[in-house]
Amino acid sequence: MFIKRYCLLTFSLFSGCTVGPTYTPPEFNMPCSWHSDTFEGMEVEETSKVCWWENFNDPVLNSLIERAASQNLDLAIATTRILQVRREKLGKSAEAYPHVDLSANYDHVYYSKNALVKGLLDTAGNCRDNNIKRNVNFFELGFDADWEIDLFGLRKHEMNAIEAQERASEEALRDVWVSLSAEIARSYIELRGNQRSLYLLKRNLNAQEGMVELNSDLVAGGVISELDAKQISNQFNNQAAQKPLAELSISKSIHHLSILLSYAPGDLFDELAVEDDCIVPSLPYEKPICIPSELLRRRPDIRRAERELAVATEKVGSAIAALYPRFSLQGFIGEISTNIGSIFNPASLMWAVGPQLLVPVFNSRLILEDVQINKILTQKALYEYQKVVLTALEETENAIASFHFEGEHTKRLAEVFEGTKNALELTQQLYHTGVKNNLDVLAAIRAQIDAESNYMQSQISQLLNYIALNKALAGADIDLE
Repeated sequence: MFIKRYCLLTFSLFSGCTVGPTYTPPEFNMPCSWHSDTFEGMEVEETSKVCWWENFNDPVLNSLIERAASQNLDLAIATTRILQVRREKLGKSAEAYPHVDLSANYDHVYYSKNALVKGLLDTAGNCRDNNIKRNVNFFELGFDADWEIDLFGLRKHEMNAIEAQERASEEALRDVWVSLSAEIARSYIELRGNQRSLYLLKRNLNAQEGMVELNSDLVAGGVISELDAKQISNQFNNQAAQKPLAELSISKSIHHLSILLSYAPGDLFDELAVEDDCIVPSLPYEKPICIPSELLRRRPDIRRAERELAVATEKVGSAIAALYPRFSLQGFIGEISTNIGSIFNPASLMWAVGPQLLVPVFNSRLILEDVQINKILTQKALYEYQKVVLTALEETENAIASFHFEGEHTKRLAEVFEGTKNALELTQQLYHTGVKNNLDVLAAIRAQIDAESNYMQSQISQLLNYIALNKALAGADIDLE
């Protein structure tokens, strides 16, 4: 009865007395608006997450990203990390309940004369030691129970930490998905751009090949000099030398896409290779944008850093709680006998129950150092959180600025391209009338080739900027179920 009252009194006094810091999410002074100028089609407002790559209206790209969601190994690794933390959470939650173990034990004890005669037997009132049996066997079979009561919040802080770690692992998976979807889209756009460049290169080489073959006749007729003929031939060969480099870029892009989908490097060649011209996806008119403060909610890397800060803070609480006494209730019920044959005899029944109080004494300095280490790690986690937020702002500002200035660049290059086409048509007309020679036509063709290539590369860059903008705004999510 005394033990019961003592336990109830102790529990009522100390239950709910949690020590250590209480975590609160950090505040960050976010700007009210973006510094960079927005582009046509951008509207600064809260936006919902969508599968932004579907705006390209490219079924091949949609298929690649859809398959990657179920096949990519980085996603699989991040998923197993979530499963691991969830299992650790279940194991940690079990520590809040009593532990019961079945134990079987055998001891052979040889009692000293002083311990047996002057200790146990004197206490029992029997001082005769003529027939004392000093070699004794003990057979024990029963259940041991142990229940530690979380008086100062040690278990609570540990559970809060592992729950925050679970959330951090989930955000890590989302972050992998944001990067993966953007990487697939980027590699696909680069692939189509390289294939388009190769097609234009082949077309232009075919257009110039006939004129290059006329060089010997033009030299013989005195229309051009031998030096001019060699220059024309060298320029043609220099352009032809770009063909294997373009084919290499195409192969590398397909290899990379195959790996992202967990295929062997060559498995997607039949699906992605093209023989002639290919269609490069057009730039969607509507561009995603949000207010700066919404990044804290949208970006999984920011949410992950915030959860890791929560983990570090809760570990400080666990370390502080370890400085305080630990109270537990222990008990045993079972059979104890000196003869194995009577182990299940009712007379062998025994039970014991009692409290245990553990107070750190000689290891308190070690625990204090652990508290300081965890405080330093918490400060480090705070700095990392602030760095992640600033990096997110930088990435978004750069994406908006790139979109704005590359858009202006594309407009100018479109005008240049139209001008070179008109110049080529006029040069060809003058060539047929005899005003312009072969060199003038080839120069006009090269000017148009360069202008068309620059214009197309600018269009590809703008598509990549669109992808970078969606990645910066974390415009994708994944189902965690």
